[in-house]
Amino acid sequence: IEEGIQAAKILTAAGYDALNVDAGTYDSWYWNHPPMYFEEEGMYRPFGEILKKEVDVPIILAGRMENPDIAVEALGKSCDIVEYGRQLLADADYPEKLRRGRLDEVRPCLGCHEGCLGRISRGPVSCAVNPACGREAIYGITPAPKQKTVLIVGGGVAGCECARVAAERGHKVILCEKLARLGGNLIPGGVPEFKRYDHQLVRWYERQLELLGVEVRLEQEMNATEVEQFPADTVVIATGSVPVKLRQEALAAAVSADDVLMGRVVPGDKVVMIGGGLVGCETGLWLAKQGKQVAVVEMLPEILGGPKALPFMNYSMLLDLMNYHGIKILKGAAVTSICGNTAVVRQGENTLELEADTVISAVGYRSENSLYEAVKGMDREIYNVGDSSQVHNIMYAVWNAYEVARNI
Repeated sequence: IEEGIQAAKILTAAGYDALNVDAGTYDSWYWNHPPMYFEEEGMYRPFGEILKKEVDVPIILAGRMENPDIAVEALGKSCDIVEYGRQLLADADYPEKLRRGRLDEVRPCLGCHEGCLGRISRGPVSCAVNPACGREAIYGITPAPKQKTVLIVGGGVAGCECARVAAERGHKVILCEKLARLGGNLIPGGVPEFKRYDHQLVRWYERQLELLGVEVRLEQEMNATEVEQFPADTVVIATGSVPVKLRQEALAAAVSADDVLMGRVVPGDKVVMIGGGLVGCETGLWLAKQGKQVAVVEMLPEILGGPKALPFMNYSMLLDLMNYHGIKILKGAAVTSICGNTAVVRQGENTLELEADTVISAVGYRSENSLYEAVKGMDREIYNVGDSSQVHNIMYAVWNAYEVARNI
């Protein structure tokens, strides 16, 4: 901080008209580009407040300032100008929607970095939840040449995006979802407080579908016969994915991360997580922050797929938080059996026993594509989108659905 104050005074003495204040270096990359894991939004405010007392030029602040209450409170106290970066990639109309009090229509930035900084070396810089970003002129939404009736089965992120784009292009859209709410895997995925933007995205989709006149039928599960008989020109299957179940009898006591996140299973104080991918690590962090003693067991040499599988700021911050909260990480290891309150782990030539009130399975997801397989041969335009086509991340689901709907 002392060095920052000194640098600010040197710059202003040299004639700088304003200072854009943030934090971080290549050694603390997530401070430069904050992921969703920060507990507070507007994390640069304390630094701006310090410099406002030291220099007499306007201070500019970014850093997750989308909440207008935080931004307004910061003006005059922590900064003179509020700056937006990623939020404008997610929704370029954010300032106008804010001015007109239409905050429920703002498409949220998830803090995932998948579409922007995660692909900055490949370009164009875009956005996980806004596929047209960076290429609006050639990849925007255009009116459909002929209105069609479109049936979409599944109300996860891919189904919702497909419904939104198809309706915006002028089609009549009916979306059927078997659950009582939209969101699919974003419902359990958004339970940890640091994933709250996922639920915000679901609320945005709900509002968009309402504004666009999409007919949403909740608690309506469709079978093959119903799909084939439905009076639609085009059918889109977006039935998502389900957690992979461990089939070994020795691991039958394990519960799924989804069951824990949704409150169907209340874990004990000592937890062993089978699987060190994103779901396993984020669920483990969520539990550790509640005071649970957590161990993550991953078969591969690295958790989270290694430092190149995720945007690095997200990877490094999640790893640091796991270490900070005392999560034990066992790599190149596998849980071989669960005996009472003990998980037996094989790591190389060694066998370990971990205390475990609850063993949680987070070994991935598999496509729930049985409906598509049953109807794919029918004599109508039919598509399979999102996880039911290929299990991936939110960006893949949104972009895949956008591409399909843009061409119906």
